[in-house]
Amino acid sequence: MNEAGLTTIMREFAQLAILFADVSGSTRLYERLGDSRAKKIVDRCLGLLRREVERYKGRIVKHIGDELMCTFEDPQLAALASTAMQHALRDAAAGGLFGEEQLAIRVGFHFGIVILDRGDVFGDAVNTAARVVAQAKQHQVLTTRETLALLPPEVQSGTRFLDRFPVRGKQQELEIYEVLWDVTDLTAAPPELQELERGDLRLQLSYQDRRIDLGPGRPSASLGRGRDNDIVVQDNQSSRFHAKVEFRKSRFYLVDQSLNGTYLRIDGDDEVCLRHEEIPLKGEGMISLGRPVGSAPHLQIAFTVGIPPRS
Repeated sequence: MNEAGLTTIMREFAQLAILFADVSGSTRLYERLGDSRAKKIVDRCLGLLRREVERYKGRIVKHIGDELMCTFEDPQLAALASTAMQHALRDAAAGGLFGEEQLAIRVGFHFGIVILDRGDVFGDAVNTAARVVAQAKQHQVLTTRETLALLPPEVQSGTRFLDRFPVRGKQQELEIYEVLWDVTDLTAAPPELQELERGDLRLQLSYQDRRIDLGPGRPSASLGRGRDNDIVVQDNQSSRFHAKVEFRKSRFYLVDQSLNGTYLRIDGDDEVCLRHEEIPLKGEGMISLGRPVGSAPHLQIAFTVGIPPRS
């Protein structure tokens, strides 16, 4: 094979971030408004998305129904474009661009090796990105653990683990992370904690007459109904191994691994329910296993995150 032929083959492969953006609920929109009106609204939405792709140096590959497929050479640009899409759509809806319709999009992206063929892209990375966006809900941006590892720390700090699921033909499960674009208090560590050394931060768990202090010397604690847990909550809504608190990368995380979910209320924030998700802990608050916070005060676990006074 001559040099020109070898070069042609090499150019058929590239490492790219593949991003899918899907207009959620468009089928119902067509049914309710009719083809003409619905298409005009969806086209306005797709026009906004295309502008954000171009702004972040992406390339639009094609439209698949009401879904946009595009590529980026840098996974960070894909992450920035995905959140910019969500912001642009929210602002456009607030400004009345879609009339009374409240459109939403689902976004998923993955970085990997793809095959280039006459302007289109193929391969396992494309299939993975398609599986990722299929897991997304309205207003969500999802990516994979492998892609997350390629992003800078300031982007990683604005994500949280969401779920893992098996993929046909693969031995390892696919781990999915959510890029948090609309929850500013979760996108970065509080300013007072950003410059901490690993050994400074501590977390205290308090349940009835039980107290546990976590930090580098004791980095985790398990919570649940089973007697082997560090904190045992005897309640039929609690799973045997319900949740855990872990110290990783200078932050504490609450990780749900239950059937009924783990409820969390951080002082000053709204209550959230984790379902096979994790979230960083800050300040003070309450953890409740399988029940909303406040529904059974005697079963709540209090926590406090802070820096112990220096002696």
